[in-house]
Amino acid sequence: MRFNSGLRSEIIINIIVLTAAALLLSGFLLTKLLERELIAQRREHVTGLMEVLSATVSKGGPIERGVDNAALTDKLHLLEKISTSTGLEALTVADREGKPLAVYGDFGALPFNGSVSAEARYSDGPSVRVTYDASWYPFQRPSNSYLLITVPVNKRGKFTGTLQARFTLKDVRERVTLARKLILLYALLYGSILVLFGVYVLSRSVLRPVRRLREMTQLIAAGDLNQAVPPEGPVEIADLAGSFNSMVVALRQGQLEREAHIEALEHANSEVRKAQDELVRSEKLASIGHLAAGMAHEIGNPLGAVVGYLEILKEESASGREQEIIGRAQAEVDRIDRLVRELLDYAAPHDGQVQLFDPAGAMAEARDILAHQGLFDGIEFDDQLPAALPPTRMVRHKLVQVFINLLLNARDALVSGGTIRLRAGDDGESLWLAVADTGTGMNAEVLAHIFEPFYSTKGPGKGRGLGLAVCQQVVGEIGGRVEAASVPGEWSEFRVWLPITESEAEDV
Repeated sequence: MRFNSGLRSEIIINIIVLTAAALLLSGFLLTKLLERELIAQRREHVTGLMEVLSATVSKGGPIERGVDNAALTDKLHLLEKISTSTGLEALTVADREGKPLAVYGDFGALPFNGSVSAEARYSDGPSVRVTYDASWYPFQRPSNSYLLITVPVNKRGKFTGTLQARFTLKDVRERVTLARKLILLYALLYGSILVLFGVYVLSRSVLRPVRRLREMTQLIAAGDLNQAVPPEGPVEIADLAGSFNSMVVALRQGQLEREAHIEALEHANSEVRKAQDELVRSEKLASIGHLAAGMAHEIGNPLGAVVGYLEILKEESASGREQEIIGRAQAEVDRIDRLVRELLDYAAPHDGQVQLFDPAGAMAEARDILAHQGLFDGIEFDDQLPAALPPTRMVRHKLVQVFINLLLNARDALVSGGTIRLRAGDDGESLWLAVADTGTGMNAEVLAHIFEPFYSTKGPGKGRGLGLAVCQQVVGEIGGRVEAASVPGEWSEFRVWLPITESEAEDV
């Protein structure tokens, strides 16, 4: 099973391993060099000492068994006194046959090496053999380490015997062991400093920027593309941060392009829906046009004859009761005539004279026309119309008719009096005029259909459902619109939006 560690842990472990390996290898090499140098120095020193001793011995009598060599004995005892500084453990004197004659000193018996002594007879100088345990095992029992030196004794060029001595290397080993401990302590302290410094530098230069990149990546994955990483740190990290920022800019640009594309698609869909609505409306208008034309043809002539007959009856009738009946019949005939004319106007509206005028005046005119007819008796008016509005260009009497329809609808919506509020204003590009009432209001379902032809919420004989449809058509011809808002049981408001005409040209 593989253990998944973090980048910080892996870096720390690798730094510790590499630092420990480097320091321990350096310490091992230094210890080996020190060990070799100390042994070489000891070998050179004791070799010279043994050569001096051999020259001294050669000046005395012959080295033979049974011969009293008092001078040699004195010199050997002198050597014993300085053995503490040289590490001498034992010294053996052998005759020319290689047989040991005496062991001097209180250092224990020296296992005499006869073969080495025999080799010294034919050598020109001392023979040195090193026995030394250089192992690094800390818990290993120290073994015996020493130098075994065999020096020939020549008198007048003639071999007379040998000197064989053993010098301990225990002090060398102790010094090397102490140096090894110091090196290990140095490696531990210096390695700890290197590891801590390396971790600090890597955390600042690598880990912190990488962590920042990870945090920014998580924010971007969550949809926040307004992020940027400061290009700090080493060149590679700064280049990575720059590449990351370039990627974020590309993603942000792609998002903006997608949003623009979606917006364009939504606009196109809106245009398609608007064209579809216009097509449906055109089909309705075509159907109404055919119906109106047929009604005008089929009803117009008989209706004219009926009107003529009623006029004759009215002239010939004398009684009041008959006059009343004839008057009512003429009123109903006039209603039929107006219905046919409204259908014709809706299906194929007649062109009129286009004018540049203040629409606030048109609304005031519509209000005055209806007020003079006594249609607003018992109704309170809250007139907030400004003194003047920016001008608009259209057929003026059509706009007056629009406001008449809206005011009549507001009056019909009131129950037992109420208030009709007139307001107007502009936003710099379009102007608006609003008719509001404190009547019964409308729900969302009614608001969705109020501009459709023949849709009406009034009772039979009180409305034909063409007024608001005509208003929307008239205003739409010049690029305007009619908006409706309502709260059931509280109020309703119809707002007419018209384009502002900046030109001050004469009326067309």
